This record gives sequence, structure tokens and C-alpha cells, in this order.
Amino acid sequence: MKRIFSPYRLCPIGAHVDHQGGVTLGRTLSLGTTLDYEPLDSNEIHLVSGQYGEAKFIIGDLDRTHWARYAQAAARVLKIQHGMRAHLIGSLIGAGLSSSASVGLAYLKAFAEVNDIDLTNERLVQLDYELEHEQLGLQNGLLDPLSIVYGQKSALLFMDTITGSVSPIPDPLPTFAWIVAYSGISRELTKSGFNVRVQECHQAAEALSPEANILSEVPREVFDDRKTRLPVKLRKRAEHYFTENERVHQGAKAWYEANIEVFGQLMNQSCQSSIHNYEVGSDMLIELHELVSGTESVYGSRFSGGGYGGCVVALVNRASAETVCAEVAETFKARHPDLPSRAFVADMGDGLQ
Repeated sequence: MKRIFSPYRLCPIGAHVDHQGGVTLGRTLSLGTTLDYEPLDSNEIHLVSGQYGEAKFIIGDLDRTHWARYAQAAARVLKIQHGMRAHLIGSLIGAGLSSSASVGLAYLKAFAEVNDIDLTNERLVQLDYELEHEQLGLQNGLLDPLSIVYGQKSALLFMDTITGSVSPIPDPLPTFAWIVAYSGISRELTKSGFNVRVQECHQAAEALSPEANILSEVPREVFDDRKTRLPVKLRKRAEHYFTENERVHQGAKAWYEANIEVFGQLMNQSCQSSIHNYEVGSDMLIELHELVSGTESVYGSRFSGGGYGGCVVALVNRASAETVCAEVAETFKARHPDLPSRAFVADMGDGLQ
């Protein structure tokens, strides 16, 4: 069998703006989806998941409620002729680290190989967008596939979700570490308020400028001039978009200049805007974010993914990283003993391979 590894990703600044054509920051972890596969000389697809068991279906099938839906959707967008037998394993599924895009890209790459389809990186990114957006109904942007396809172990990616351009910013000297604090609660974006928020952003764009469909098509000065005319809810969504884009540019500059303290402050501001302007974040995730950011030696944190469950990612002093993890894990477990929560230092890794 051949093997594909498709990493998870984190987004320290630039949340909830990719579906509006914003800029964002991201990078890939050493954790992800491992897919072992071999071709079948038929239109059948046989899957074995380390988490969910076995599934068999034919090319063209799609059940949006089934765990195999990402494989089904990948086969449909690629319009393949030959199936495969595959075994996949992954950790932290539904933790807000983009396990869905991770597994979707793994399926796309494997199906393309067994069907002798050549895919550029640009095409892989677009196909993953089509897989989630058109086949599975998630109103997402390009943050996840851009991060996973172009990820670099030793660089933060600055990504323009309109042009699809990716600019790596090399890491400063390793005086920092990333930690992941998992709440123990998974989430499913298509069943959360994710799509509702996206529609509210579209409504805000159209209210600000009739010819605009997404907020990136609205000049900042137009928003500043007309924002008081918007309903409060739509004004908040647009406020998040415009201020988050500014934070991304500020964060890219801080990372380039090795100003870790400023970068951490921007992460905290990003999370606060997600809570108060974008109005996402379960009580549990907000509590975990406040716990992490209030811990000594933490520069900043924000919850990852849609904010409806999952985890908090944090930038911390490297020398204190294990101590921070232990303190956060112990405190959160004491408050919520029934949840399978944990905190760990997250190693970075390269993109899809």
C-alpha cells in the first residue's frame, strides 16, 4: 500500500475571514491524517477507519450523515473511474484543527493517484473547496486547504484567500512553542452556526455596497462611513472582518520582526473579536481560552476552528511550555472531570505529503 500524510493546521490570527476573501495566517502540525491505500479495479471504495470502523460504497454515492462522506465527496468532485481500498487513522477529529480538510485532501490525492490524474497544488486547493462547499454544504473559504497543501515546518504562512497566494514567513529563533488545549468537546461545522455567520457577512457586504457579495469587495472607508446604518448584528460581523484583516497584517509584521509578545497580544484580540463581534465561542471554549491566556508564560491564545467546540491554541515561552500544559490540563480537568480534555505541546510539520 502507498501512504499519504495530510496534516492538521492551526490559525493563530485570521479567523472567520477566508470566506469573505480576507487574508489569514496559518501553519501545519505534525499531527494529521495518515491514509494507506491501494487501487481497486472496480468502482467500489472500501474504507477502514481507526475511529469509525468499515464502510463500502460505489463511486457517485453521497450520504452527508455518514463518516465516509468526505471520501464520497472527493470521488464525486474528481469524477474518478477506479476505486480503492484504504485504511485511515487520525487524532483530535473535530477539535477545530481542520481534520475535515485534512482527510478530504488525503482522499483527493489518493484518488488522483489511482486514477492517473495529475493535480497541481492550486487544483488540489480548489478541489477541496468544491468538496466541502458544493458537495457537503459548508460555506467555507480557502484557509484550510491553503495551509495544509503549502504548510512548512519552520514558517508561518501569510495567505491571500482571493488570489490563493501563499507567502511563508520564517520562524524566529525557537524561544517559543505552540500548545493545544483540547476541551474534550468535538464539533461539526455543518451542524453548528457556522453557515449562519457566513450568510450574515454576505448580508453585511450587500447592505454596505449593493454590488458587493463579500466583505473584501467593500472598501474599508465605505464601511467606516456607512457602518452606523447597519443592523447591530451585521455591523459586528463586518467589524470583525475589517479589524481581523488588520490584525493579520500586524501579526505578519510582528512574526517577521520576532516580536512574539505583540503576536500573542494580537491572538488574544483576535479571539475577543470572535467572541464579541463575530459572536461565536461556546461557554466552554471561552472559559478554556481565558484559562490559557491567564496562565503565566502564555503570550496569547485563541480558540481554533469555528469556536463551537474543539480546542484553544496558544503561543507560549518555550522553556515553560510543559509547565503551562500541566497547569492548564489540571485546572480544566478539575472543573470538568467528565470531559476527555488534555493539553500538549504541538510540534509543527510540513504540508501534504
